[in-house]
Amino acid sequence: MTAKPSFLEKNAMRTPTLEEILPLAAPLGLCIEPTNRCNMSCSFCPVHLEEFPGIVGGQRFMEFSLYEKVIQDIKATGRKLVNLNLYGDGEPFLNKRLPDMIRLAAQMEIAQNIIVTSNGSAITEKNAIALLDSGLTHLRVSIYGMDEDFHRKITGSTITPTQIHTNIARFRALRDARGSQTPHIYAKMIGTSETHSQLERFREIYTGVADEVNVENPINWNGFNDNDLVGALDPQHECDLSLVQGWHKQKGQPNRHKQICTTPFLSLNVKSDGIVTICIVDWNKGTAVGDITQESLTDIWHGERLRAFRRMHIEGRRAENPSCRNCQVLYNSPDNIDALAAADAERLLHYPPHGQPGQKA
Repeated sequence: MTAKPSFLEKNAMRTPTLEEILPLAAPLGLCIEPTNRCNMSCSFCPVHLEEFPGIVGGQRFMEFSLYEKVIQDIKATGRKLVNLNLYGDGEPFLNKRLPDMIRLAAQMEIAQNIIVTSNGSAITEKNAIALLDSGLTHLRVSIYGMDEDFHRKITGSTITPTQIHTNIARFRALRDARGSQTPHIYAKMIGTSETHSQLERFREIYTGVADEVNVENPINWNGFNDNDLVGALDPQHECDLSLVQGWHKQKGQPNRHKQICTTPFLSLNVKSDGIVTICIVDWNKGTAVGDITQESLTDIWHGERLRAFRRMHIEGRRAENPSCRNCQVLYNSPDNIDALAAADAERLLHYPPHGQPGQKA
């Protein structure tokens, strides 16, 4: 029997290939940030930076009326997203209306997958039940440490690894009691010099609690302002982020040679205040291409700001943008459009007319 693909592998598969479906009339994926507030202050996350509130324009919860507008905009594109990701810089479960957000997206049938990424600390029995009734398809849980002293140091909180494990185990039990296999529970931990001694324990206690357990590589967000966020987890910088391969490695196409970030051609990110940026790791909003409180998703996707941003990447000028200059997240993508851009750059900058989606189902 052929093994089922993992969560990461499924998200790396494109049938047809990206080269065949570009340009897209609407994004394949969208991240919506329920809040940029967090109950932890992780030293590897920009939220802990003293300048974070000032740079992002304040910390807030997305107003539900704004969220409704975004969902209606997605529906108006006439295309179903592959992934709707409900997370951003903060902890999604701090937004009390998160289950309502998920439920609305599920009822509107605007995405194949509805995904929440959480630190697991705020998944109480009450909101676990609400979550199970919401239509969520995937719950991703980020585990930051198994040792209590290390966890306290790295997260800046008194929340313990035991509390988080208890929350996830209870959620799994409630789900299984219903005879359901969704939401799919994916538990991940970052593998670095600081966490290697804890990974075996992580795999041991989360196997059977999560449906899938995985160790991921660190990222340095976008490297904005030379903040060495990854250094908190990997102080010796043993992980060369430009050489990160793993599940997304393309045969004969080492990602270290990739020149063009594919994210601007695939997806968008809606911050809790409605500012639309290119990428989930662009916490400082340096890649802003619109404001969904003032514009439609379709107008932003077809707009001149996004077109100019794509051209900048195609022409090898990404260093002009402070959020892209030091970013290495492009190496993580399973896609590579360098050859396509070299052969037919203008194709990537023109889109099917509004209401006439070009991508295949």
